[in-house]
Amino acid sequence: MGTLTQLAKEFYINEINDYNLYTKLAQKAKDEELRKALVHIANMEKGHARFWKEFLKRRGEDIPKERRTLFQSFVLFLGNFINPMLLVSLLELGEANAYTQYYRFLKDKKEELSPEEVQRLKSIILDELSHESTFREKVEELGLSNIRDMVLGMNDGLVELLGVVAGLSAVYRHEPTLVGASAVVVGMAGAISMGVGAFISVRSQRQVNEAIREKEGIIAEVSGKRPPSAVDKEENEVRSALFTGLSYLLGVVFPVSPYFILDDSLKALALSLLLAFLVLSFVASFIAIASGISLRKKVLEMVLSAGFAALASFLIGSAVKKFFGLEVGH
Repeated sequence: MGTLTQLAKEFYINEINDYNLYTKLAQKAKDEELRKALVHIANMEKGHARFWKEFLKRRGEDIPKERRTLFQSFVLFLGNFINPMLLVSLLELGEANAYTQYYRFLKDKKEELSPEEVQRLKSIILDELSHESTFREKVEELGLSNIRDMVLGMNDGLVELLGVVAGLSAVYRHEPTLVGASAVVVGMAGAISMGVGAFISVRSQRQVNEAIREKEGIIAEVSGKRPPSAVDKEENEVRSALFTGLSYLLGVVFPVSPYFILDDSLKALALSLLLAFLVLSFVASFIAIASGISLRKKVLEMVLSAGFAALASFLIGSAVKKFFGLEVGH
């Protein structure tokens, strides 16, 4: 962890950037309720920035200059195409990063803070938690969390099928249609498997919750007091299965489609990699917004991971071809 004032400067920049971002998103929002909520949170972030500004002034430090980041520009660009509530819900997931950072700062630097600063920092942590919770509930009401899950789940199908086509391309160099058809079979089977797995998982959790509710009912009847419910809001198993399976299939489309267009598997693999990396960059951006981490770092991480999977699969396919002496379709 950095010095007290270094961290305070980072916190100030983050808060003032959030204030500017929420203010601009509020201007884009057409829904009046959402606009008011965004303005409210923007003002809250402005208050947090003011706290860090005063914090630095009391210690004789210069106040960092405001500047628009690449992240802000990217989010505002997405705001033209993505439902504002979904976009805000993703930004609020990033607030988990904010309140955990503040909590660690409070624990590690408490001896260097005044009692008033300690209390104000505790209030800021509660603020970050409260508006994250508010938007999570709103997103659940609108069913937008499924869209978020679908985008993130698409990554599974894409990476897995990229590995499949890379491995098969090494074996069937001159049979791209065969590679594509084989990958479609694998993709369909994977989508069904993922969907059934999600259905069973959610249904099993529902059965566990029913048992818990029955236990709570017995306790309430016998004791006359109802304990706090230990059951969270339940998912619908059919909807979960459909979104899981469809998101997987959506990921299959990008690495597989070039094999039905080009006449050479290696050329198709090159195009497949390009499409996969573009989509992965989008998914990585999505995850970066949701987790509040570096956009560049996340994109690089996911692209390199997928590239490694494709390379490893291609080498395995080449080894299998050589070991079994396969020479297909000249």
